[in-house]
Amino acid sequence: MTRKTVLCGVLSLFVSMPALAQSYVLGSSDVSALRAESARVATHERAQPIRALLQKRVDGVQWDGQTFSDVIDWLRAQAADVGKISIVPRWRALEVESVDSDSEVTLKMSNVTVKEVLDETLDQLSDLDPITYVGSGNVLRISTKSDFDKKLFVRVYDLSDLMIRIKDFQGSPQIDLQQQQQNTGGGGGGSNGQAQVQSMFQGSGGGGSNDDDNEEDSEEEDQQRADEIMNTIKLVVEPNSWTDNGGLGSMAVLNKQLLVLNTLSVHEVLGGPFHLDE
Repeated sequence: MTRKTVLCGVLSLFVSMPALAQSYVLGSSDVSALRAESARVATHERAQPIRALLQKRVDGVQWDGQTFSDVIDWLRAQAADVGKISIVPRWRALEVESVDSDSEVTLKMSNVTVKEVLDETLDQLSDLDPITYVGSGNVLRISTKSDFDKKLFVRVYDLSDLMIRIKDFQGSPQIDLQQQQQNTGGGGGGSNGQAQVQSMFQGSGGGGSNDDDNEEDSEEEDQQRADEIMNTIKLVVEPNSWTDNGGLGSMAVLNKQLLVLNTLSVHEVLGGPFHLDE
C-alpha cells in the first residue's frame, strides 16, 4: 500500500547476482524471468518518472549561499537521466512568501535522495506558508501550500480492510458435558451421540427470514462503520477543510469505497505523499 518494496527487491536481486552465479548456473527460465522483471520495473519507472527522480540517490550537496535558481537547475540535471520531467516553480505564488530565484540556500548533505535534498531546501525558504511540491504526470510543480490548496481533487480510497467485521456468535449453543456423556454412554460415539454433536452447530430455528435479517444487519453495520471512519477523518485531518466546519471538502462511501473531494494536503495525509501521481 508496495512500490518501495518492489524497487528494493529488484535492487537487492542485482546486487546478489555474483553470489548466485557462483552457486549455480542460471537456466533459460531463470534468465527469462529476470528479463521480464527488469522490463516490468523499467515500465513502472517510466510510468512514474517523478517518483523515480525523488527516490534517486545522490552522493550529496554542499551549497553555501546557492541561489534557488541554481537549485532548480541542479534538480533538472538530476531529472535528465530519469525521464522527460518538467520542473515548474510557481514564481508568482512563491513571491508572496518573499521567495524568488535569488533566494539563498545553504545546505550540506551526503548520501541522500533527491527528495531529502528538496525537502530540506524548501524548509529553509519559508517559515510561514510551507513550500511544497506536487508531481502529476511528467510535471513537478513547486509552490506554497496555500496555492495548491486552492484546487480540490477527487480521489477514491478502498475501505474493504477497515470494514471487515468479526462475527459475534451470539446465541451459541451451550454444551452440557455431563449430559453429552450420558447420551453417548461415556464414550464411543453412537447414533445418539452423533445427533447430539450435530445439534451443537445447528441454528435454533433457521430459515430464510434469518438470512434476510442478517443481511440487513450487515448493511446497517457497514453504514455505521463508514460513518465512524468519516467522522474520525473529519476530526483529525484538517477539520476546517470539511463542509461540516465551513470548508469545501466532502466525502461519501459507496460499496466500501471512500470518495473524497478535498485539497492536496488532505489527500497526502490520507494516501501518502504524491498520491496524485499514482
